[in-house]
Amino acid sequence: MLPFRKKNNKSKELVAIHIAPEGVAIASASVVAGLRKLSYVAFLDVSEPLNNASLVASEVSEVGLSDSCCSLVLSTGEYQLLLVEAPEVPKDELKEALIWRVKDLIQYSTDDVIIDFFELPDDAFRGRRKMLYVVAADRKLIEKRISWLESIKLTPVYIDVPEIALLNIAENLSESEAGTVILYLDEKQSIVNMMSGSWLYLSRALSYSHSAQLDNTVLDLQRSMDYFESQIGKSACTRIIVLPLQIGETPLMMELRRNLDADVQSLDLGDVIESDVPLAIDLQQRCFLAIAAALRNEAGA
Repeated sequence: MLPFRKKNNKSKELVAIHIAPEGVAIASASVVAGLRKLSYVAFLDVSEPLNNASLVASEVSEVGLSDSCCSLVLSTGEYQLLLVEAPEVPKDELKEALIWRVKDLIQYSTDDVIIDFFELPDDAFRGRRKMLYVVAADRKLIEKRISWLESIKLTPVYIDVPEIALLNIAENLSESEAGTVILYLDEKQSIVNMMSGSWLYLSRALSYSHSAQLDNTVLDLQRSMDYFESQIGKSACTRIIVLPLQIGETPLMMELRRNLDADVQSLDLGDVIESDVPLAIDLQQRCFLAIAAALRNEAGA
């Protein structure tokens, strides 16, 4: 079974796919001078894409991406992300031990789950037991997604989740030791990543509509920033970066600026990544996760 985050992908061309109810986001990046550069980005308005593989396959073939290595980004509800204490076992036994550690926390049976994990920096614990994030998903769902990717003539190499895909962009935005909040907005479930330098220290999901609950979004960000400073012991957050690109002064942007003591920005991908494709606002908003997943660097863990 494919890992969620495979190390050292050496393919020259990487295609990332994110499936939404209204269509499919596709982004492709090639390696130029050791870094990923976008070569293709599109959103395909395909009704029920999982039942219309031929339409997606036609686009993949037409733009010359057939047989490329591919990453699939899972959507909200297709996985669980859990922060758990790391078992004291040899590393080659860690996944097996984690299955039993999370068995009462996941919505799948131990026979039907596939898991992977990613570790936090050593200074994230302040003398407490070491913790790590476990990603869990239904094995049957993953197998169906892999079969679908193969049916559109792509070669699956790993499965990704939004929290980790975002790091491919965010790790270059958090160069100082001062804390940075990465807020990824989605109407069903937004994501808060708390970073220092290029490292992720805390990730939270906001399981409500941010546009309908502005006050809750502001309050949850404030709580996360307080926890980051008081419990994890990192420097105070000085920047909040809102993704994907927001158009003008939205109500949320105004509320964040009014209530939080940090520089609130929204990010135009065209300013920070190399791309052969003009990254219009609508394209960034609809394809952000696919773009982020396609930008995995050569040493990405």
